[in-house]
Amino acid sequence: MRSTHLSRLVAAVVLAAVGGCAVGCADSRQNLNPLDQAIALNESRHVATAFEERPVVIDGERGMESLRYFFTASETLVVTDATLEAQLRGASIAVAAHAPMLVYSPGHRQEILREIEKLKTHTVLTVGDVSLARTSGRVRVYRDPGGMDALGAMTAERFTAHVVESPEDAAAAVAGLDPNHPTWLRAGWADPVVMPGAEAKPFPISSRRDAQMAPVVVATSESPVAAVANARSFGAAVTVVDDPDPRESEQTLFAMAGLAELPLVALGSQFGTSEELSSRIMQAEEYYSAQTRVTGAQGG
Repeated sequence: MRSTHLSRLVAAVVLAAVGGCAVGCADSRQNLNPLDQAIALNESRHVATAFEERPVVIDGERGMESLRYFFTASETLVVTDATLEAQLRGASIAVAAHAPMLVYSPGHRQEILREIEKLKTHTVLTVGDVSLARTSGRVRVYRDPGGMDALGAMTAERFTAHVVESPEDAAAAVAGLDPNHPTWLRAGWADPVVMPGAEAKPFPISSRRDAQMAPVVVATSESPVAAVANARSFGAAVTVVDDPDPRESEQTLFAMAGLAELPLVALGSQFGTSEELSSRIMQAEEYYSAQTRVTGAQGG
């Protein structure tokens, strides 16, 4: 296995494990090896009973699967066009507003409209070239004009700007968004998204939905931006790992340790199927434990 980030991750696991326990608990854990420490930390999480008691791989570039997994209703919704620059801006708004996000395509227009109805959404904000006409009745469809001033006018929040240098950095940038410090993620490889003639209209801010009881959520640089945005908008922390296979990366193994049969959400098809991921976690734990025993025997 690769040892990338091992020392940093082990230190984080130790600090979190000790910080979350009384003195006696900390004393009982200090002699555990790094894998056991990671297992103890992950298994100590309080996860809402609504989440499945097993790993779940969520795929889908447009965000529909992740939206349905994390949200059953939402007064607001962000819909972007398929360009990555629009998705980054949409994710910036969605996370700040705790709103779910979808990526538009003409072939899925009716599905998006049905989802708006199912979510009982009142306000839809489109970012980029999205052909959702202003609807009558309870649903209001507004267009994002683009630019920094519009962000403040729509959300009544003060945003800062951060340039994402390459498409490979997009998922990690969205995973790092903090709704308490709204940030506009600007694509460094493209001009800012601008919709001439659009007027900034109020886009309500909702509270976080997870009640601090979300499962562990993992992603890689290949994960769909919309899926990462929906997890963050819900309130879940998203850990970006260097490899989707826990058998190939200790960083990934420690992020998933102990969760082969407990709630875990992996964003993107690169993690395999839900069943494959569960099996790989168990295999990685067994391999790590065996290697630890061999090393310990040789040291003795």
